[in-house]
Amino acid sequence: MQATAQGWLVLDLTDSPAALGVTSAAATAPILVLSLLAGVLADRVDRRRLLVGAQLAGAGLAVVLAIVTTTGVVQFWHVVAIAAAAGSAQALATPAFQAVVSTLVPRESIGNAVALNSAQFNLSRILGPTAAGIAITVGGLALAFWANALSFLLVAVVLASLPLSRARELSSAEASMWSNLIDGIRFVRARPTIAVLLLLAAAPAVFLLNYLVLLPVYARDVLGIGAAGLGLLTAAIGVGALTGALGVAILRPGGGSGRLVIAGLGAASVALIVFGLSGWLPLSLLALAVLGGCQVAYYATTNTLIQILVPARLRGRVMSLYILTSWGAIPIGNLLAGIVAERLGAPAALAGGGVLTLVVLGAVVVAYPPLRALRIDALAARVT
Repeated sequence: MQATAQGWLVLDLTDSPAALGVTSAAATAPILVLSLLAGVLADRVDRRRLLVGAQLAGAGLAVVLAIVTTTGVVQFWHVVAIAAAAGSAQALATPAFQAVVSTLVPRESIGNAVALNSAQFNLSRILGPTAAGIAITVGGLALAFWANALSFLLVAVVLASLPLSRARELSSAEASMWSNLIDGIRFVRARPTIAVLLLLAAAPAVFLLNYLVLLPVYARDVLGIGAAGLGLLTAAIGVGALTGALGVAILRPGGGSGRLVIAGLGAASVALIVFGLSGWLPLSLLALAVLGGCQVAYYATTNTLIQILVPARLRGRVMSLYILTSWGAIPIGNLLAGIVAERLGAPAALAGGGVLTLVVLGAVVVAYPPLRALRIDALAARVT
């Protein structure tokens, strides 16, 4: 609801695709600055307190946005500042969120846990945007922001009840934070497979994921379906993503994991090209559903491979490097997409991003053939 309503609010305030890119960049830029520090924190401090604190900060910021919107004094810079602050809280907590998944389940169930985690996240893509479209139409933008504030509080209560282990049991908290960080980087440098997975994740972050930022432009200017239609587009992504996540969890494709990484990212790129060039709503919805499903298959498999390949004591730091490449590069892509869309139109920005993602993927597959042979089942049995 927050993402959908915030995008619509920015478009109302500025009537600029570039402003959407700036807002999204402000929300995700803290990952570039804070993710490595956050990874060290995830391996040093009480993860429960870190996660709960981040949720409470998010609740407070959501309340501020709801108030300025309700009172009618909201300006574009308000949205950017609040997005940046909320992004900072999220950046500090994300490595811990990623690391705790594998501490809550047995090793052989990590793949299923990651896939189900993706499923619950993408279920919100179905329910949230649809509810946001209704809220914007019936009660205005502020209603979506108030609901988001309440949701942060509910998540904080849930996190406070989880049996999360202290990170001090997994890492030497007495060593300096700089030493902890260098240990994680050295570990990745010594393992080409992990390094390739981390670097490959930067391609969709820069060239593919910016389609989420341009959806309000597409809904209003290309398809002409308004705020309710924007919720429909985002829900289509969620339906596909939920289907893909449940498929990964049920089928457990451990034997062809490397091929699934390649196929998932390749198919997502093709789907983005189709969506970018489509002006017909049914085809656009189908392309977004395929994009959502393939995107989740790629990310869930990559996430599982990395978690299995990394020992528990280093998991927070290595996951922070993954977040840096897979999320931290998103602001660059959002800014580029906003500029291209401003000058050449949203279809050119999206289709071009899909083509560039395919080019990078092809280069990686040629340069590192072992990627195709990766198997989650074999790695889980071998790595400790």
